[in-house]
Amino acid sequence: MKYLVLILLFIPLVSCQNKEFDINPKIYLTADEEEAFKYAIIRYVDRLAPKASHETKFDKQFDSNYQSQAKQVDLLFYYEDKGDIYFAITKIAPSLKLKKVATVGKLTMDKDKIITHYEEIFRTYKMEEEPLKQKTALMFKDVIQKNDIQKYEFKNSKPEEYIEFPDANTYYDTEQRQWISTLENPYESLKKASQNQ
Repeated sequence: MKYLVLILLFIPLVSCQNKEFDINPKIYLTADEEEAFKYAIIRYVDRLAPKASHETKFDKQFDSNYQSQAKQVDLLFYYEDKGDIYFAITKIAPSLKLKKVATVGKLTMDKDKIITHYEEIFRTYKMEEEPLKQKTALMFKDVIQKNDIQKYEFKNSKPEEYIEFPDANTYYDTEQRQWISTLENPYESLKKASQNQ
């Protein structure tokens, strides 16, 4: 009897650790809803439009630019939990061969689909697509399970690269909805690359 109790206590623990999460965006969103979601967050998750600032990026004159940018990013993973929406977006990064970065974040929306809370939890190093997908899936599942992801920060994972930001000099400001760095703008390299194309 004593052993039966121990086994019954152990089963939920194992099943909880092995729980699979549906993180495929297509489970939650139609193709049109996916495009609308990307457009809703593109002004935060991607570079500023040419001649836009953080103060003017929502002006209508930049709409077409952001619509174009939204089509160039991929919604890699998506998960909903009690009103919170978790997402992983990938975009092409400057590189000699095709590499991308992933940004994982969390937001909430009101009934009119207005974003009421937005934060970016981390941004990865640039990688080729397959390792990026594998590593981001691993970290994304830890995020939605509210596990500590500091082990993926470079200071703890080196020489293996997972999370580039946040780091000792860079953090995400949820009030301004942008990355703040004591060194330089984390998106400056992406912005310069796009202006040179």
